[in-house]
Amino acid sequence: MVEEPRKEWELRMEIAAAPRSGAVVATLSGAQVRLGDFAFGPVNLQIDWADRVAISANGSGKSTLLAALLGRLPLDGGRSSLGPGVVIGEVDQARGLFFGDQPLIDAFGAAVPELPLAEVRTLLAKFGLRAAHVLRPAATLSPGERTRAALALLQGRGVNLLVLDEPTNHLDLAAIEQLESALASYQGTLLLVTHDRRMLEAVQTTRRITVSDGQVSES
Repeated sequence: MVEEPRKEWELRMEIAAAPRSGAVVATLSGAQVRLGDFAFGPVNLQIDWADRVAISANGSGKSTLLAALLGRLPLDGGRSSLGPGVVIGEVDQARGLFFGDQPLIDAFGAAVPELPLAEVRTLLAKFGLRAAHVLRPAATLSPGERTRAALALLQGRGVNLLVLDEPTNHLDLAAIEQLESALASYQGTLLLVTHDRRMLEAVQTTRRITVSDGQVSES
């Protein structure tokens, strides 16, 4: 008798959906920000329910745009607002949620307190983060491992506004393909920042926005 070859876990990624938000998801009205010598705006922009927006950046302003849209940056002029019922799921460029001294399992569990510890372990294992990873301080993980943890979080809690900032950085091809597949079936609002031409071609979008030196244009 010959033992059956061991089969590696094959990722099947999904993005958990929250109930839909209001018709208007986020707005900027005459929004302006000044950071030293850098000036952003004024910008007028409205993101509606189920918009799938590709954002490209030539020069400065992409991070400022996202922070302003999500209400995380004080404005020097104008206003920003999020619509009712918006639940944000985010993979940010710095992967900041998993960059502290807490063990990964604690940092992840704090973000999904409704999940039992056993389910947290199972979910992280689905993304290749097993016993050797989950007890380590999150900051000691590689960029690719932190990205996978951020993607696991999207499967662990429902969202209706998905913000992906260079999500393919440090991911292998198999994980990228699973992310693309998950985005194909995702029904909510999407803000996608990427320089990955392959992903831009693979992911269906309805709007294209360019940020260049603090100014925003749409094509």
